[in-house]
Amino acid sequence: MTSTGVTIHETLFSGLGRLIKAEFYKLQKRTMTKVLIIVMVGIIVLVDFLLLAISNVNLPPGMGGGGRIENLLGLPSAIPFSLTLISSFGAVLTIILMASSTGNEYNWKTIRIAMTASESRFKFLAAKLISVSLFVLAGMLISVAAGFIASMLTTAIGGYAFNFDFATGSYLWAQFLQFLRTFFVIMPYAALGFLMAIVGRSAMPGIATGIGVVFLESIITTFMVLAGGWIATVPNYLLSANVNSIVSLSDLPTGFGRGIGGGIEENLPSPSHAYITLAIYTVAFLVMAFYFFRKRDITS
Repeated sequence: MTSTGVTIHETLFSGLGRLIKAEFYKLQKRTMTKVLIIVMVGIIVLVDFLLLAISNVNLPPGMGGGGRIENLLGLPSAIPFSLTLISSFGAVLTIILMASSTGNEYNWKTIRIAMTASESRFKFLAAKLISVSLFVLAGMLISVAAGFIASMLTTAIGGYAFNFDFATGSYLWAQFLQFLRTFFVIMPYAALGFLMAIVGRSAMPGIATGIGVVFLESIITTFMVLAGGWIATVPNYLLSANVNSIVSLSDLPTGFGRGIGGGIEENLPSPSHAYITLAIYTVAFLVMAFYFFRKRDITS
């Protein structure tokens, strides 16, 4: 019985590992994957240099604590600021990558062939999820490194002092946790794009739905908060308010820790509430994706 259990275990993970390698190879070779990483790096670098261009501007009260934009150009803020940008723009790019990974199999009429080589539908989807997630993590690392290098350049060009006293063990640990939190807040949107690509049997429904939620939900929830009453509590159980609650934990000057879509920062749900809510959404989207993919016929 033990040997049989080991055999089943090895068969499951060996087959899944082979599929992950294949999916990882396909993502690595696709031009779109490289373009998305270049776009994310380009956005971070561009924002850093735009901040340098207006670094002498005094901010109005309530924005950045009424301080100066040069606060974001300092090396201590380089990593948390890059992660804040990733939590918003990176979510959009991750939606595109996740939805395209599965949806394009329908668009290219390769879904039946891919399933033939995948042993099971579970392994097929699991391999895509894991491979895309690994690419997202790699892209985040590259983007953070690019943001820190850009911050060093803007620090030098702006004539600010180079001081690395901030790089203590507690600081590095805090940034590692923020890195994980950033990945965590991106995943509900990625899972939604993944789900809708399967439901719509195309990449476009997943991309449109995911990006639409990113930008429209914050607007809708802002109106809900302004409406007051019980309606004002609804955003606490949606995505953007909980994402903003977690993103606001980043070590940035007061007023800069905005998450996806910005919106009203007051009365955000607690971090523990946010973690639970976003985890529920992520799991629910993925469970529905696997369910629909398992129940529906595969068409070429």
